[in-house]
Amino acid sequence: MATLPTTVMLMKPHAKMGKPVAKAFQSLYQVLLEQGVDNILVNQSAESTIGALYPACWLTTLPEGIVLILPIHRRERRQEKRDDILETLEKKYLLKDVEDWSEFEVEGFFLEGTASMVIDHQHKLIYASHSPRTHTAILEKLSSAHKYKAITFNARDGAGKIPLHTNMLMHFGEDFVLLCEEAFTDDMDLMAVKQLLLSTGYRIIPFTLDQLALYMGNSFSCKSKDGKSLLLMGEPAVASLTQEQRKQLGKQVKIFPISVEAIETIGDAGLNAMLVPIWLQTK
Repeated sequence: MATLPTTVMLMKPHAKMGKPVAKAFQSLYQVLLEQGVDNILVNQSAESTIGALYPACWLTTLPEGIVLILPIHRRERRQEKRDDILETLEKKYLLKDVEDWSEFEVEGFFLEGTASMVIDHQHKLIYASHSPRTHTAILEKLSSAHKYKAITFNARDGAGKIPLHTNMLMHFGEDFVLLCEEAFTDDMDLMAVKQLLLSTGYRIIPFTLDQLALYMGNSFSCKSKDGKSLLLMGEPAVASLTQEQRKQLGKQVKIFPISVEAIETIGDAGLNAMLVPIWLQTK
């Protein structure tokens, strides 16, 4: 089963982002505080765009003590890779290495962190949907370097478009996976992914293309200091849950509706990209 992160990093929006964005951020931050989830709070720089609120697109940590700086698609977002953030991690945690994969941006190849890669660290597996922001060549190179196995597939959203990121399609909880089966374009791909998930001990909870548009796949699971498992989900996604889905999740999964629509609408991404799981050991 997945081991959930107990510490997360997130970006506090600059005042220029406006009150609706600040209120949405506070909705998330307040839940983390009230539920006792350790966090590293970083202030957004005045020069950055709304995309800066999604640091998981360029920053990823691995349990082996590795920090990955990854290539992102939009040029204006590349300034988000700040040395002060890396210095904060170096002060607090035992780091074996900081790997910068940004050189691939020059070649037009991208791999946008845990938005592109839905990672099962326990079983050393990376699930990834092909897209202009998730290139197989880098994924395979990174996977091989860290002894992970990459599982790739093709998908389409309800409008027939390629989803930008894999985290729109699937999300790992402690013993379950939210999976948009309807998004898969190849039945064999879907069968292979489902068989692998089941063989590694996960319950599969399907969700629809309509729910994909509500950022259900962008949910985020973590643990509090006292060991409680939390499922953070945007309010529209929570409202769309069917009785069957709630039953499948079970009473032991505590769902926390988060009002982040103001950020989702402008930034075109959800909770999962706002939170960077910190798998590193403290000093």
